[in-house]
Amino acid sequence: MYSVIITLHLLGVVVWVGGMFFAHMALRPAAVEVLEPPQRLPLMKRTLDRFFPWVWLAIVLILGSGYAIQFGILGAGAGLHVHIMQGIGLAMVALFCYIYFLPYRQMGRALQAGELPQAGARLAVMRRIIGINLVLGLVTIVIGAAKPF
Repeated sequence: MYSVIITLHLLGVVVWVGGMFFAHMALRPAAVEVLEPPQRLPLMKRTLDRFFPWVWLAIVLILGSGYAIQFGILGAGAGLHVHIMQGIGLAMVALFCYIYFLPYRQMGRALQAGELPQAGARLAVMRRIIGINLVLGLVTIVIGAAKPF
């Protein structure tokens, strides 16, 4: 059962952190190079429209499997690194919820209204927070790999 739980946990991490890495480090810079804002902003919105449901699923997998590992398998034996990963993970979820419920929705409304500068400003906010979440996710991966439980 442990192998199933850890596999679900890792799949969630790969989807979320890998998706952030791709979007932040490859998709957006390429889009900036070849597309003007009237084309780039809808591309980014559509990309996030497709990615964010996967992030929600990843969050469920990561938290569900993480708590199953912490409380069902490790119990009192959970080391400090587990608690650190949990804290970082919860901070990442909070940042994602902020992105999803505020600037992402505001960007969509601005695009629908044809207000490209406002949509671009909302995307810039999301980009900064996604960058923070990406760093937090990579740090958490290093903690998990460097201090296996």
